[in-house]
Amino acid sequence: MQGNAPASSPLEDSPAPRRPIDAGRESRGPGRVLGISALVCCAGATLLMITSGALGPSSTEPVFGSTGLLPPWFRRTDPPDLLVCALVTLVLALGTATVIAGLAAVRRQWSPRPRTLLLCGALAVAGLLCVPPVGTTDPLNYAVYGRMATLGTDPYRTTPWEFGQGSDPIGQLALAEPWLHYPSVYGPLVTATEWAASLAGGTSMLRTVWLLSVLNGAAFVATGALLLKLAGPDPARRVRSQLLWTLNPVLMWNLVAGPHIDALGALCVVAAFWALRRSGLTTGLLLGAAAAVKITLGILVLPFAWSMRHDRRRLVAVAAGGVLVLAVGYGLTPHAVLNAARVSGESAVGSPWPLMLRKLLVPVFGAAGGKAVMALLEIALVAVLVVLLRATLPPAADGDIAQRAARPALVLVAAYLLGTAYVRPWYDALAWVLVALVPRSWFDPVLLAHTTLMTVPFIPGLPQPLHPHILNVLALQTGYRIVPALQVLLLCTVLYVCARRIRRGRGAGQPLRPLAEVNDG
Repeated sequence: MQGNAPASSPLEDSPAPRRPIDAGRESRGPGRVLGISALVCCAGATLLMITSGALGPSSTEPVFGSTGLLPPWFRRTDPPDLLVCALVTLVLALGTATVIAGLAAVRRQWSPRPRTLLLCGALAVAGLLCVPPVGTTDPLNYAVYGRMATLGTDPYRTTPWEFGQGSDPIGQLALAEPWLHYPSVYGPLVTATEWAASLAGGTSMLRTVWLLSVLNGAAFVATGALLLKLAGPDPARRVRSQLLWTLNPVLMWNLVAGPHIDALGALCVVAAFWALRRSGLTTGLLLGAAAAVKITLGILVLPFAWSMRHDRRRLVAVAAGGVLVLAVGYGLTPHAVLNAARVSGESAVGSPWPLMLRKLLVPVFGAAGGKAVMALLEIALVAVLVVLLRATLPPAADGDIAQRAARPALVLVAAYLLGTAYVRPWYDALAWVLVALVPRSWFDPVLLAHTTLMTVPFIPGLPQPLHPHILNVLALQTGYRIVPALQVLLLCTVLYVCARRIRRGRGAGQPLRPLAEVNDG
């Protein structure tokens, strides 16, 4: 009954004031206070990331070799693990606060200049490029795969461990878990960038890694710029695009401070959305390039094809462009697909699936049977999530083809991230691109919670024991018990919100208010 309607969930769309935003003036009330608070939190998180890199090799920063006159710069201070963990935890806390406060400010008519936000994000990225990468050992592997390619060794057949047994200085520094015994699982476009960086960096691990970091940082900023173009003229949507991507410190930590190649994949995807309005062939080439970064990004052909189902000529052009890139790229590197397939069945720390496999499925079905049952359960859960998310995520606010393609893409990507075992926080980059392309919805805080939770088990970043021992115990318990439990809670919340919205008739069939009335895109 209407008079006894339940209170709105914090994950549901909250009503917004109907006054249109004045694009030329910022709110002087609570919105401006929240907006300034978001910028302060973002600046604080960025400074902490730079500080963690400037402190030199630690439990969050691998050894890349000695620094020189050119960046990146650092000092060998041997910071204690407790300090490093505290710095990274504060980065995530401030990063989460940045996104929450920023989006809340936009709902309260905060309307800064979007290009100024993009510039601030670019300056933050430039600052992070002044120090070595932190939070991951993956750049070591990127560099060694590139070094193999320059020396004529096949990175898709040789592991870093095998290459490191020789006298090559890059190979000897790349002996770091967890990918030590894996040949490259990345697409041919990634290998090409690694080869180019290694060719320019020579025998310097630090220089090679820095060049790859510059490429990642440039891809991150370029993605923000394209999202700004795709946002259209609505000022709230333009600001939202920058708050969700360019000024998102949680993303910066996973894609810039820890330069994962997912930033390059995100750029290819958002460029494909940009080209969708212009050229089918270019769209296909860019989708093929995204799949040449990671083969799994090829799944995006489904929502793109669906959005063009009434335009067969454009659909054929997209297919031709994508097939051309994939045929050339993976035709030259066929083992890339096989290597990626081998690791796709594994589980990531922070996921609840390994705990269920170990405690429930293996005792009942055995080791092989338990893995098979888990794979079936993952598929079933993803299918259920696709149905529920398709029914509850809001439709495009206008007839723009990019938004029409972004919504089913977000449904697929979100279902995969929430329902599968092999997920890492930097995989969420694609979901952040898609969320920035669609109208505001209850899924915004869900994605923020998912990315933050998946990042927590990687504090401080290097797979090594922490000191004192109690800190190491806490890190293990957090990664293998606490975060998986919270992920289950998040999944249950998503299922509950979807069911509640469907029952109340607030699914995808109900149009949203115009953007000028919603006030935050």
